[in-house]
Amino acid sequence: MADSAGTRVGSKSGFKDSEVHEIKRLYLDEGRSFAQIARIIGKGSETSVRNALMKAKVDRVAEGGKSLEAFKPGQKFGKITLIKKLAKSKKLKYHVSCNCGYEFDVEPYLLTLSDDHKNKISACQRCQSGKQKP
Repeated sequence: MADSAGTRVGSKSGFKDSEVHEIKRLYLDEGRSFAQIARIIGKGSETSVRNALMKAKVDRVAEGGKSLEAFKPGQKFGKITLIKKLAKSKKLKYHVSCNCGYEFDVEPYLLTLSDDHKNKISACQRCQSGKQKP
C-alpha cells in the first residue's frame, strides 16, 4: 500500500499513520483482537479499530497473519500460571497464580503484551514491587 493511501486511511479513521501501522502490526503479527488493540494503543474503540483495518483493506487470513493461541489453564506467562477461566465475568478474565503463591484475577491479554508495554503483567504486584522474596 502506498504512503499516500496510508495517510488517507489514517486521516479518515481518526488514527495517525503511525497508529494505523501499529494497528496493522498488532492485528497481523501478534493476532490481537480489535478491543485489545484499542486498549494497547490507548485510543479509539473496538469499532474504530475494526473500521481502520477495513478501510486499509487488511485481511488477517489473506496476509498470513496469526491468531493468538487460545488461553488454557496451566499456561505460564513469566511467573504467572493460568488456573481457571472466570465464567461470570463480563470480560475474559482468568484466576491466576504467581510463583510466590499469590492468586489474583487478570485479563489474560495483559500477560501477552510486549515486555516494554506499560500494562504488561509478568508477576504479581507483591513480586514486582520487591516486597516478596523470589
